[in-house]
Amino acid sequence: HANQGERFDECRTGLDHVALHVADRSELDAWMEHFDTLGVEHSGIAEFSEPFPFAVLVFRDPDNIQLELIWQ
Repeated sequence: HANQGERFDECRTGLDHVALHVADRSELDAWMEHFDTLGVEHSGIAEFSEPFPFAVLVFRDPDNIQLELIWQ
């Protein structure tokens, strides 16, 4: 009853996003290819070296909640 049907907004108090760890970097490539096949919008893979080496692939679920697959 508390939700009036609005889409998720990370600027409101509550859940910001959910991150799921993948075992190795190649899994991110496989997921991105899978998302492309299904037509799922995503950020592409971003790689970082600071504060430690990691790569991330961000997408959103149908409720607009940000989800990310991360390798480190």
